[in-house]
Order: sequence, then C-alpha cells, then structure tokens
Amino acid sequence: MQGRARGPRATGAVDGGPTPVAGASAGAVLLLGSLCALLSALFPAAGQTPALLLAIAATTAVGGAALVLLRAVVSWTVLNAAVIAGELLLVVAAVDAAGDRSRLVAVTGLAVLGVLPSALLLRPRPAAVHLGVVVAVAVALRLLAPGGGTVVEAVYVAVALVAVAVLGVVLSRAVARADVDDLTQLPNRRALARALDAHVAVPPPGATSLAMLDLDGFKEVNDTHGHGAGDARLVAVARHLRSRLPDGLLARIGGDEFVWVVEAGGDEARRRLEEATADVPDEQRVSFGVAVLDASDSAATWRQRADADLYAAKRRRRGLLPASLDTPEAEELLRAITDGELVLRYQPVVDLGTGALSGVEALVRWQHPERGLLPPSTFLPLAEATGVVDLLGARVLRAACHEVRAWQRRTGATAGVAVNVSGAELASPAYPGRVLRALADSGLPASDLVLEVTETAFAEAPTMTASLTALRGAGVRVAVDDFGTGWSTLSRLDQLPVDVLKLDKSFVDRVVPGEGCTPVVDAVLAMARALDLEVTAEGVETAEQVAALRDAGCDAAQGYHLQRPVPLEDVELSRLSSAA
Repeated sequence: MQGRARGPRATGAVDGGPTPVAGASAGAVLLLGSLCALLSALFPAAGQTPALLLAIAATTAVGGAALVLLRAVVSWTVLNAAVIAGELLLVVAAVDAAGDRSRLVAVTGLAVLGVLPSALLLRPRPAAVHLGVVVAVAVALRLLAPGGGTVVEAVYVAVALVAVAVLGVVLSRAVARADVDDLTQLPNRRALARALDAHVAVPPPGATSLAMLDLDGFKEVNDTHGHGAGDARLVAVARHLRSRLPDGLLARIGGDEFVWVVEAGGDEARRRLEEATADVPDEQRVSFGVAVLDASDSAATWRQRADADLYAAKRRRRGLLPASLDTPEAEELLRAITDGELVLRYQPVVDLGTGALSGVEALVRWQHPERGLLPPSTFLPLAEATGVVDLLGARVLRAACHEVRAWQRRTGATAGVAVNVSGAELASPAYPGRVLRALADSGLPASDLVLEVTETAFAEAPTMTASLTALRGAGVRVAVDDFGTGWSTLSRLDQLPVDVLKLDKSFVDRVVPGEGCTPVVDAVLAMARALDLEVTAEGVETAEQVAALRDAGCDAAQGYHLQRPVPLEDVELSRLSSAA
C-alpha cells in the first residue's frame, strides 16, 4: 500500500480522528435515547405530543444505527454533527415528555443521554460547546413548557445536565488513563492488546504491519546518568516518534520497548521507520522489526514474528555494520557498545609546576561478561575495521562529559577531561555539533574538554582542521596525541589548531637518572614554548623522570608513577602533589 496509511481500527488510534469505537459508542447512546423517546410516545402524559416524540425516536434511531454499523472511521466533523443533532433532539424529547412536573426527575435522564456523548467521546472544546447548547435549549424549553415551567425547574435541569457532563468527563478520563502509559502518554500494553485483538478479529482490507522498536544501549543511560535521565530520554524519543509517525497506533509496552501498528505493507512500514529513527534526539539508536498481519495469525503470533525480526535486525545492526563484516566478533563488539558494556577509566594529569591535578584522560575499557576488563588494544582495531569507531567515540564523549561534570560538582575539583578522537569521527561534518551537544547536555564548560588527536589522524584527514577550528572557537582545547611517533607535523605545527603536545612515552623512557632529558625532548620543549603550546609527558613511571621533565620545563605529566587509570571516584586528589 503506497501513500499515507490509515489508522488502525481500534481504540487508541493517534491519527488525529475519532476511532470507530468512539463513533459506535455515540451511536449506542443515541439508540438508547431513541428507545426512551419511543416509550414516552407510547405512554404519553397530559400535554405531551406523541407525534413529536415518535419523529425524534425515528431520527435518532437512524443516526445511531448508522454510527454503530458504519465500519469506516468517521471524521470529527461527522461525529460532532451527529452528536449535537442527537443531543438537541433528545433534549427536546425529554422536556416534552415532562408533561407534568411529577415526571420531571425521571425524564431528565433522557436529557442526560444527550449529554453523555459529549462528555465521554468528544474533544474538550467541542464538548464544552455541545454542553452549552444543550443546557441553553433545555432551559429555554423548560421555561416554555405547557403549564408554565418555573425558573427553579429550569435551573434544576441545567444543574443536572452539567453535573452529569462533569461526572462523565471524570469517568472517561479515569478509564482513558488505564490505557495510557504514565510516562510518555502513549497507549500502553493494555491498549495495544485490545487493538491487536480487533485487527485479528476483523482484518482491514489492506495490509497491516506491526513494528517492534527497541532503544539500543538504553541500559547505559540509566546506569551512567540515572533513571531520571533515562525517563527523560524515553519521553524525548516518544515525542519524536509520535511526530514522525502520526498515523497508526504508537504504544509503549514497558521499559524501552515501543510498538507501532499501521495499515501499510512491510516495505512501506520499514521505509517510514528508517526515516523516523534516523534523527532521534541525543543520537539514540533504535532497532526495529516488522511483521505483516497474516490470515493465520493470532495477536500473540503476530507479535512473536515482529519480535523475531527485531532480534534479526539487532544482529544485522542495519546501517552500522557492512554486510561483509557481519561477523560474530563484530556483532559482539557492537552489542557491547550499544548495551553499555564499555566503561571509562580515568588517568590523572598532574601540573609539574604545582603538583596539582590539572585534568584526567578518559580511557575506554570493555567490561566483557566472560573475559573481564579488556584494554582498548583488544577491540579498537576491530572497531576501526568495522566502521563502528564513530559510534564508540560518540558514546565515550557523552559519558566522559556527564561523568566528569557530576564528579566536579560532588568534589569541587576543577580538573577537566581529555577524550581521544579518531580521524573517522573528525572527518564527519556533524562532529562539532555532536561535541557541543554533549557539552550542553552535561553542563561541562567547553574549556574543561580537551580533544586528543593523533599525528596520523592529522595526516589522514586534513579536512578536520575546519572542525577543530570551530570547536576551538567555542572554547574546546585540542591536543596532538603521541607526538613524535607518527607522521611529522613539524612542517605545519604552527598552522594546526592545537593547544597541547602530548609527548609520547618512547621519549620519556629515554630519560636517564642523573642525566636529565635527551636533546630531542629538550628541542621539543623549546619548540613548544616558541609556539606557546603546553606539553604533557605520557607514560611517566619513575620519580627521576618526573624530576627531569619538571627541570626541563615540561608543563604536565601522567603515568603509572602518578596513578594508574582508575574509576573517576578513585582519582586521588591529595597524593598526587607529593608524587609529582
């Protein structure tokens, strides 16, 4: 089925119009009112006009039967017109049926039937208009009734109608809440079950698809940022999906699982889901599986088939892994990234002049369920080969910004954080926006973030200069990582958008106790001073190395002598001064 799909035939449709249940319910109320009017005509009281009552009974019976029997979803305009017409006719019948005042209380119930459709089925604004018209007509007819109606009787009718309408609204909302997810305000599991049963019992004429949607790595959001952040993510995703999938039934059935039921073929449903999930807020990845309703399906088997397709989609990781690299190892790594198995450890960076903590470097590790904590050397090459290093980098960046900002607030520390960046990430025009969103979401000042880029990355992706320049303009600092080991940047070091040189461990290892730094290290430090760049030495393992680097004018250092990479809460704020 091409083009805009129609909404499902069940309560809870979110396509902007009333559901068939709403129309059929309005029709049932009108039929009941028609029966009441007929009984009043068959057993008239003094002053009644049986012919008028019979005409009203016949008219409302025809309208009610049409709404009940009509299978297509009626528009709000049609439903509003049917309800207001039925209300007015039933109110006229009610007032006319009260031929004597002793019957006024009983027949007021007939007028109530004219109010209930507004209170229960219509939107607030038209319902209020309907109620106002009904009350005005009822009061006027009561005052003009045969034998002379009193003002007290008119007020009684008005109060009774308003009270019933208010009660109907309260009850209808209470019933509606039973079918609504409290957090996202989408239909819940109960509403979905009723919708699926209706589809299976009376299949629509065209194809109908059921899609199961699951948020990749949602556990990581809860574990890293707390359940409040997880709830906010669910609300944002629900709002986004509802705006991109306005027709059909979109429901949340628990946790991070959503379901979309729409009258459309499988290919059409997949295309629309791919478009809807391409730009979910917070770069949230969404996997989905689709199953088209089959004549042999029950509601349970229909959902099971969609679940199976979702599982297959998670294995394929459509859009994340090339088909040629869809290997068990690649799938395992991608699952680790999306399901929160990657964790961060932080290594302190110490100011050699003051001994104070000047920053921490975020280092990613894989908390493998069977092999334990794995270093990046065991999985980063695979991430680069399979093309998921961009996703990995995005997760590390966001987690580091959030964790360090929360740590700063708890401890009062002023140290910032350094995050390693791959050339593949910097090659994307969207990278600067990703960094700025991570900073804005976490509240981390831009000056507290250092992006570490290897010399090789500068050689492989020279177009990254524009991205780094834009980020430096926003206050982010840039470091050349592993300086001196790869492609030489000396020829254009004064032109690159960098603030810090990170001296590779291989140079630090050449420091001889009692002899100080090598001439090469001295030359690098002199060049950095001339270019107004800071220098941080990596891999410092002895007190002699610290002393030599400090005496040579190196600005900062990090390494096992100062502290190994540890969870952020274990970063030592006091011992570092003495170690330096």
